[in-house]
Formats: sequence, C-alpha cells, structure tokens
Amino acid sequence: MNAMQLSSSFAELRAPVTDRRAVQLTQGPGCAYPLYYFIPSFTRDAKHLVYHYAEGGELQLYRLELSTGRSVRLTNAACRDTQWRPWCVNSGHGVLDHRSVLNVRRDLVVYFDGNEARAVEVHTLDDRHLFTLPADREAYGQNCVTPDGHWLVYIRTPRGSTWGRPCRDAQVVAYHFDTQEQRVLCSIDSAVFHVTAFDNEHFIVTPPADHAGMLLTDLHSGRISGLRDGDPGALGHLVHCHATRRGVSYEVPEIRKSGLYDPFQRRRFEFPLDPAMSYVHTGRDPEGRLWFYENSTAWDSFQVHDMHALLRVDQAARRCEWLPLTGTWPTYSGGQKAHFHPQLTPDRQWILFTGGDPRTETAHMFLLDVSDLPDTEGISEALLMHDGSCDF
Repeated sequence: MNAMQLSSSFAELRAPVTDRRAVQLTQGPGCAYPLYYFIPSFTRDAKHLVYHYAEGGELQLYRLELSTGRSVRLTNAACRDTQWRPWCVNSGHGVLDHRSVLNVRRDLVVYFDGNEARAVEVHTLDDRHLFTLPADREAYGQNCVTPDGHWLVYIRTPRGSTWGRPCRDAQVVAYHFDTQEQRVLCSIDSAVFHVTAFDNEHFIVTPPADHAGMLLTDLHSGRISGLRDGDPGALGHLVHCHATRRGVSYEVPEIRKSGLYDPFQRRRFEFPLDPAMSYVHTGRDPEGRLWFYENSTAWDSFQVHDMHALLRVDQAARRCEWLPLTGTWPTYSGGQKAHFHPQLTPDRQWILFTGGDPRTETAHMFLLDVSDLPDTEGISEALLMHDGSCDF
C-alpha cells in the first residue's frame, strides 16, 4: 500500500527521549481514541480513520479524513449508559464505549445504541438498524467482523454481568450482513470481553472469568475450547493477544514472556520481554512481522507510557535486541483511554496510538514514525512447525 497522505495541518512533534517524529491527529477539550486496538480503525483505502470522541458527557463516533484533517460525526446515539465496565471510565450518553467495529470490506461502522445494533456507512453517512438485543441481554465486549466482511461477531451477556464473576449463558453470536441470520457460536458462563477474527471462520475469545487466557470458537461447531493453557510446558496465563497472518501474538506477564501461537496445531514460540518493561500490551501488526509493545508504569496521579520495538530474537545466543521508540509519555482520563493501545498503520509507516496532550490533559490520537524499522528478525511461522514448542 502507498504511504498515507497526511494533512499539513496536523501538528508535528518529537517523542520524548528518542526524538522520533510524531504527528498529532486530534486535539481539543475532549478525548479522542480509535476503535479498540484488536480491530481495524482505518477504512479500506486508508484515507479515513474511525474514532471515538468523548466530550461534555457525550460519546459519539467520527471519521477523520487524513489528507485534510477534517472530522465528520458519524453517529447520534442516545443511550444513557455507555460505560464499558469494569474497564473504562464513564463517558456519558451515546454509543456503547469500545464496542463499535469497522467492517473494512464494506466501509461500514457497526455500533450499539443501547440494545439496538446499527450501521453507518463511512462515506455516505447512511445509517440503518441491524437488530435489537433481547431486553434481558446486553452487548458486553469488544466485537469483530470477519475479513471477508460477511459476519459481525459480537458478545452478549445477561444484563448486569461483570467480568470476574460467573454468569449463566453468555454468548458469542454471529450476524450475517446480507441474510440477517443470527447464529450462536458458543455459550460460556463468563462475561468475556474480546472476540477477534483469526480468519473468516475461527475466532479468538478472551478471557474467561477464572483467569486470563484465550479460547477458540468457530462458525460451525458450537464449541469453545481453551488455547495454550494445559499445553506441555506452558506456564502462566496470557493477557492480550492479536490474530495475525502468522499466528496469535501475545504476552504472559506472570513469566515475563511474549510469544506466537498456532491455534490449530497448539504450538508456540516464546521469548523473554525486555527486563526494563513493566506492564505491557503487545502492539497490533496484522501481518505479525513487526513486534512492538506499550509499557505502562504509574507516576504521581496518572500513568506514563513508553513504547519499545523488538529488533531481533537470537535463539542461538538466547537473547533479544530491543529499541526504545519513545521515552515516557503521560496519558490522561482513565480506564482504556489511558493506554497507548498501539497499532501499525496499513502502510506500515506509522504506529497509531492514544497519548496524552498536556495542554488539555486529555487523550488524543498520535502517529509515531517507524518507517525506518525493518521487520523483527527471528520470529516466523516456521518456528511453529516443529514437534512440540520451542522457547527460551
């Protein structure tokens, strides 16, 4: 893909310590942040970025035209309770927070106005009703769309369910955009809060109520099964994970490792995280070629974050080479708005992240220039082809 065209109106700045070039995409008194970082926020042509904007007790979705810097409001939702519990702060009325999803194939944004699922076309702004959840259910988690654009896959739970407490018959459900068919893929007695598409038929679900970890379900079997937990030699429970073309990328904070996993062969490759990092989120590269991480630490009354890239994994020498991408960068607000949640842009030239603007002490969207970074060396799907798993 050609490099994204960015408006000259965007402010340029330098990352703390590393002096790496950065661009600020949004500013103002409210908080602006992309769709949740496990899923795409850029349209198919990479000309628009879909994002949340929370200000004055209202939360709506907008599209940002990157070549002009112009934002257009997409939604007019009126739900009075939008908070994603227990993981984010209250943003007031509007769309359900962190539960919207972009159908990249159709340039269609699905959002929940309370129990009503709606879709708005990114370019024409045409808005339509999709379906309504039963009154005793609610849309609980971060949802996804299959890469072919046919299915929305979403999480619905008994109303009032909270992660960490068992509940009866939470469901992962698929909705077909053309036929309006709804299909329950699996049920679980836990308010899980992420479902991501591994491919057009298989989905990664995280995490169950009794521990961190990932599960696998699909369009046809009606089953859900655990991944990695119980595998020979596997220690700890992973927290954040991304579906990539090479496998599932993840980190396991308990043992200070990151890894790549094949959900069908149940094979993995794991390597140690940088000892300098504290609490990490694995960054999203859908190709699984560039490995980078957000590191979070507490400082005074708010959090500070930095980013690190993994340059290479040397199995023979049993070491990893890391590159700091930023020094500490404060964030504001709270909950999921106070995380970088970094993701690689479609042209692979930038990392999109949510950072703090000290002028207003709010969260906004930034791009960090990584056009000089080659793919991480030493990690590939070939490492998953052995009998068993390898790590160090």
